[in-house]
Amino acid sequence: MADPSDEIFVIDTSSLINVKEVIKPAKREQVFDELSKLCQQQKLVYPIEVLEELQNGVKPGRPDLPFYWARDNRSMGCRLGACHDELNTVMSNPVAKLTSDPDQTSGSDDADPHVLATALNLALNWYSPIVVTQESKKKPPLVPLNVAAGALNLPAINLYAFLLRIGVWTDDLTVSS
Repeated sequence: MADPSDEIFVIDTSSLINVKEVIKPAKREQVFDELSKLCQQQKLVYPIEVLEELQNGVKPGRPDLPFYWARDNRSMGCRLGACHDELNTVMSNPVAKLTSDPDQTSGSDDADPHVLATALNLALNWYSPIVVTQESKKKPPLVPLNVAAGALNLPAINLYAFLLRIGVWTDDLTVSS
């Protein structure tokens, strides 16, 4: 069994955006502060494509906490850089390559394959990566990121499970329905 100190979380765009949907507005900054601590402790990473996807979603004149967080944590969060060899592995896998959306209209690369490549890079360097994604449904022939991660033998959890795992979740964080 892997040593928990070797765990590193690889977060995707959907999870960062989901903070705005499941966490009370007054508590969001607190959650992002905890994520910043994880980046500083080298326990949380993301590829630059996540930052680019978030930037594409920023509406002029409207604050966007997930984008600001990713931008401000770029040096530690994106410290692994491009993982070209691992991206080739992802795109060669018959299931994992189907997470990439060829119709994405944002103008930059779809971050999903890069999230997987980052996780593979960690696994090849004897770490225990865990993909954090909200993505669990896509219309065939595409597959969601959690399925693509499984095809590469990478564990994946959603934002709620991630916040529980790192000891941040409390019932007073959630937006009431």
